[in-house]
Amino acid sequence: MEFTLNRLSALILNHVFTSNSLDQTESVGQEIASLLNFPKCVYLGGEMGAGKTTLAKSIIHGLGYEGAVTSPTYNLIQEYPVKGGVIYHMDLYRLDDPGELEFLALDDLWGEEAIFLIEWAERGRGLLRAADILISISKINRDNEFLREISLKKFK
Repeated sequence: MEFTLNRLSALILNHVFTSNSLDQTESVGQEIASLLNFPKCVYLGGEMGAGKTTLAKSIIHGLGYEGAVTSPTYNLIQEYPVKGGVIYHMDLYRLDDPGELEFLALDDLWGEEAIFLIEWAERGRGLLRAADILISISKINRDNEFLREISLKKFK
């Protein structure tokens, strides 16, 4: 199955993909990257182990970052400079209280040259920017470790 969002770019972005492998999930991430422009706030939702970080890594590489992309689980935020701006990849799973976001000074990071990719955004409820795009990843078959449904919803 060919994954292309380019045909959808002229439409309201509200689409569901099915991925049968890690490679296909990475391809979806590359296509999502081709649609993103600065500034953008993207929430990545899904249960633990759904593939949020894998998808974020492929989006970051698709936006031109050539180095290693690591999970921000323990740091909460990783920064990736690319042509045209900076991608901030956040994983808020370890937040105990949304108020802890104050220490990250996210308002200082946000600007015309920023893309936020935020995993576990619900843990920062009330203190995060509103999502421009919500990406939800779901395991759709417990017997197939790689079978995923990846849905995109554009809000603005």
